[in-house]
Amino acid sequence: MARDDHAMPTTMQARSELSTTRLIEAAADLIAEQGYDRTTLMAIAKRAGYTHGLVTARFGSKEGLLWAVVERMVVDWQEALLNPSIGAKTGPEAVHAMLSEVRTSWRKSPKRMRALYTLMFEALLPIPTLNERMAQLHRDLRRSAQKAVQDGIADGSVRRDTDAAAVARLVVGGLRGAVYQHMLDPRSVPIDRALGELTALVDALLPPGSES
Repeated sequence: MARDDHAMPTTMQARSELSTTRLIEAAADLIAEQGYDRTTLMAIAKRAGYTHGLVTARFGSKEGLLWAVVERMVVDWQEALLNPSIGAKTGPEAVHAMLSEVRTSWRKSPKRMRALYTLMFEALLPIPTLNERMAQLHRDLRRSAQKAVQDGIADGSVRRDTDAAAVARLVVGGLRGAVYQHMLDPRSVPIDRALGELTALVDALLPPGSES
């Protein structure tokens, strides 16, 4: 039988990707359950079914693993779901699409979303890597929302005197507040209702322009 020189690398690559995914998922689960500060590399390794040495070899440190968790949750979400959903939409439609994807993600992956928001809240603590990463995440989200509003102003779907930067800050602030209230008191503030109310507020913040 002829030897397949490509079989072994492919198998090793697949195993490496699988172990990385399991470690990231284990980290997200533990962060959602007990927070970042109390989550250890040892606990992550045990939850994922691997050795502590593999976690260190793969990510280098707890901060390195944190970076991978955030990248997997945020970047993958943006590229796979958010960007295609927004597409060529501008103004209120683009912001609505963003909020709709957040709602969908809560329905599909509540534990992963809870982990992300737990990290956001813990970023207020003196954890430099976490603080810097979450600050950048919010800057990026505000920039995306601001661009959507500016594009709406440019195509006439949003009134010209609208302050795009102010709207972006209000939308992102409203999103974080809505999710926080849901996490704190889910029975009183269902996520669908909280985000639905925020979507209605977006319409009030973005009066239609002359081309609407």
